[in-house]
Amino acid sequence: MKIPALGPDAMEPNSNGETNNKGMSHPSSSRRTVASIQQVFTLIAIVNGLVLLYLVIAAVQLLMVPGVHSAEIYVSLILTLLLVILAIISYQIITRRIILPIARLVREASEIESDDMTSLLTIRSNDEISKLAQAFNVVLVKMRQALVAGEASNQQLSEANRQIEASINYAGLLQRSILPDRQLQETFGNNYFILWLPRDTVGGDYYIFHSEGGHCLAGVADCAGHGVSGAMMTMLARAGIDRSIMEVGITSPAAILSCTDTAMRTLLHGARMSKSIATSMDIGLVRLDFEARTLRFSGAKISLYWSDGHTMHMLRGDHRAICDQRVGAYTDHDVPLQPDCTYYLTTDGLLDQSGGEDGFSLGTQKFKQWLIQLARQPLEQQRQALADALEQFRGRYPQRDDITILSFRFS
Repeated sequence: MKIPALGPDAMEPNSNGETNNKGMSHPSSSRRTVASIQQVFTLIAIVNGLVLLYLVIAAVQLLMVPGVHSAEIYVSLILTLLLVILAIISYQIITRRIILPIARLVREASEIESDDMTSLLTIRSNDEISKLAQAFNVVLVKMRQALVAGEASNQQLSEANRQIEASINYAGLLQRSILPDRQLQETFGNNYFILWLPRDTVGGDYYIFHSEGGHCLAGVADCAGHGVSGAMMTMLARAGIDRSIMEVGITSPAAILSCTDTAMRTLLHGARMSKSIATSMDIGLVRLDFEARTLRFSGAKISLYWSDGHTMHMLRGDHRAICDQRVGAYTDHDVPLQPDCTYYLTTDGLLDQSGGEDGFSLGTQKFKQWLIQLARQPLEQQRQALADALEQFRGRYPQRDDITILSFRFS
């Protein structure tokens, strides 16, 4: 807590012996008015003139005294008159060569300070003050040239930034166009929701849906990276998954993952030679058989969660990501498709998000607590509640990664 600073008289005792807390006044109100150089010089000149005038009058009065005509008095009078003449000459020289030029420079500098981009200090002679003004003009011209160049560079950067932003926004539209929102809506109606929160305009997360007769395949994927690089990876991954589905169908999510892993390794062989380029991908897939009311799940570092609002269940995905350094094996898990449960797939951007009072990651346990509380609510309400809970948990911490949650319910 900030404690305001108090002035030296802030704790003066009053008539009752109590202390008065006086606030500190604004700094500008305590500044003393300082006389200008011209005013000080004029005051000194007046004082010197009065002194010299007194000496002249005193010498003249002495000469007017009968019988007093010594040489010393004449010498004093002559020297005093000489001092008067020198003082007048000095006053004129100092006024014209120093005081007035300085006053003019101050006035012109004030005009320049008030955003006058064309004015320069006037140079009328070759003395020291004029040389100082000339040096100031040189610096001022260079500063203005640098400012003009900087403004031109800023305009170029702004234009380049505008073009880049427009390109990224267009890329965001393209990425959004490959997401299967319409197909999900046709299959699940109001019994699903997607919370898709790329960290930037585009990202490395996306979701998947394919339908064949009474069966469908749904899932989420998290490509390495985010932003433009992550979005480029999603295009490649989408192509790899589509090709795998054409080869092995949608009966076995594990077979799709294995086929995609092989295809991506072949496609990205050159890129994977460089350790600085991340090409791995986490995927969680579920195959739904609405007639048999069964769910088949397989995951590559992505798990499946489901809850009826009272209990929480979780199937962990296999520990090897797609296109990881070592080839992994993927397993299918069959569970009944229960109508009173809500199912969830999420990428690790949510679980790894920092927040709370200590800035720790959200983690699996807190996510499960959220799901138990929300599982029986309508899906659209769950989506908004999760978004609000995430925003509240995140607080002042920035979003670390892309976040995607796919949720559905069988009815």
